[in-house]
Amino acid sequence: MRCVIVVPEFHGMTGGAPWQDLRTGVEHLRAWKRIALVTDVEWMTHLTALFGWMTPGETRTFPPARRADAVARVQDGD
Repeated sequence: MRCVIVVPEFHGMTGGAPWQDLRTGVEHLRAWKRIALVTDVEWMTHLTALFGWMTPGETRTFPPARRADAVARVQDGD
Protein backbone atom coordinates (compact mmCIF):
# COMPACT_ATOMS: atom_id res chain seq x y z
CA MET A 1 0.00 0.00 0.00
CA ARG A 2 1.31 3.42 -0.94
CA CYS A 3 -0.31 6.54 0.43
CA VAL A 4 0.00 10.32 0.07
CA ILE A 5 -1.67 12.18 2.93
CA VAL A 6 -2.21 15.91 2.42
CA VAL A 7 -2.99 17.93 5.56
CA PRO A 8 -3.23 21.64 4.72
CA GLU A 9 -4.45 22.49 8.23
CA PHE A 10 -5.54 20.66 11.37
CA HIS A 11 -8.59 21.39 13.51
CA GLY A 12 -8.67 18.27 15.68
CA MET A 13 -10.09 14.77 15.28
CA THR A 14 -12.89 12.66 16.62
CA GLY A 15 -12.31 10.40 19.60
CA GLY A 16 -12.53 7.25 17.48
CA ALA A 17 -10.09 8.39 14.79
CA PRO A 18 -6.87 7.13 16.45
CA TRP A 19 -8.45 3.72 17.08
CA GLN A 20 -9.63 3.45 13.46
CA ASP A 21 -6.17 4.46 12.19
CA LEU A 22 -4.49 1.86 14.39
CA ARG A 23 -6.93 -0.84 13.31
CA THR A 24 -6.40 -0.08 9.61
CA GLY A 25 -2.62 -0.09 10.06
CA VAL A 26 -2.56 -3.42 11.87
CA GLU A 27 -5.00 -5.12 9.48
CA HIS A 28 -2.71 -4.29 6.57
CA LEU A 29 0.61 -4.37 8.43
CA ARG A 30 2.64 -6.19 5.77
CA ALA A 31 1.08 -4.28 2.86
CA TRP A 32 2.49 -0.81 3.71
CA LYS A 33 5.28 0.26 1.37
CA ARG A 34 5.52 4.06 1.43
CA ILE A 35 3.68 6.92 3.09
CA ALA A 36 4.21 10.58 2.21
CA LEU A 37 2.81 13.24 4.52
CA VAL A 38 2.39 16.59 2.77
CA THR A 39 1.92 19.36 5.32
CA ASP A 40 3.33 22.50 6.79
CA VAL A 41 1.72 21.79 10.17
CA GLU A 42 4.93 21.87 12.22
CA TRP A 43 3.98 19.50 15.03
CA MET A 44 2.94 16.82 12.49
CA THR A 45 6.28 17.11 10.74
CA HIS A 46 8.15 16.84 14.05
CA LEU A 47 6.11 13.87 15.31
CA THR A 48 6.57 12.06 12.01
CA ALA A 49 10.33 12.59 12.26
CA LEU A 50 10.35 11.26 15.83
CA PHE A 51 7.93 8.35 15.49
CA GLY A 52 7.92 7.53 11.78
CA TRP A 53 10.12 4.51 12.49
CA MET A 54 7.12 2.94 14.26
CA THR A 55 5.08 3.07 11.06
CA PRO A 56 5.32 0.07 8.75
CA GLY A 57 7.00 0.93 5.47
CA GLU A 58 8.89 4.10 4.66
CA THR A 59 7.48 7.41 5.93
CA ARG A 60 8.61 10.85 4.75
CA THR A 61 7.26 14.37 5.08
CA PHE A 62 7.12 17.01 2.37
CA PRO A 63 6.11 20.67 2.41
CA PRO A 64 3.08 21.57 0.27
CA ALA A 65 5.33 23.15 -2.37
CA ARG A 66 6.87 19.68 -2.96
CA ARG A 67 3.61 17.76 -3.26
CA ALA A 68 4.58 16.46 -6.72
CA ASP A 69 7.82 15.08 -5.23
CA ALA A 70 5.80 13.30 -2.54
CA VAL A 71 3.58 11.65 -5.16
CA ALA A 72 6.60 10.65 -7.25
CA ARG A 73 8.36 9.17 -4.21
CA VAL A 74 5.35 7.07 -3.27
CA GLN A 75 4.98 5.84 -6.86
CA ASP A 76 8.65 4.81 -7.23
CA GLY A 77 9.24 1.10 -7.61
CA ASP A 78 10.46 -1.06 -4.74
